[in-house]
Amino acid sequence: MMWPMPDNRASTRFHSRWLVASLAALACVLISTHIPQAAMPRFLQHTFLDKIEHVLAYGTIATLFVLSVPPRTSLTVSLAGLLALAGIGILDEVTQPLFNRTADVRDYLSDLVGILLACSILLAKRRFRAHTAVS
Repeated sequence: MMWPMPDNRASTRFHSRWLVASLAALACVLISTHIPQAAMPRFLQHTFLDKIEHVLAYGTIATLFVLSVPPRTSLTVSLAGLLALAGIGILDEVTQPLFNRTADVRDYLSDLVGILLACSILLAKRRFRAHTAVS
C-alpha cells in the first residue's frame, strides 16, 4: 500500500482569503480616493484626519497582504508586494486630479507610514517564527 505524499505546495501558496481581503480593501481605497472633492465631508478637508485615514487605509491593505504571505516565502516576495503597493499609492495620488481631487505629497507620505507599519509587523512575525522554531 502506498502512502499519499504530503502536499508541500500548500505551504508556499498565498493564503487566498487574506489576499482577496487585501485586494478588496485596495479597491475600496482607490474608489474612495477618487470621489470628487466637492462630495467629501467638509471636516475631512480641513483637519488632520485625512492623513490618519491614509495611514490606516494603506496600513490595512499592507497588513492584509502580509497575512496572505505563506510562512516559508522569501522576504523578497513580501517586500516586492509592499513596494508594489507603494507604487500604487503614487498612482493613486497622480490620478486624483483627473477626478477633481488634489494630489498631495503628504497623503503619499501617510500611505508610506501605513505600509512601513505593516513592514514592521512582517519583520516581527518572521522574527517570532524564527525564534519559536529554534526553541
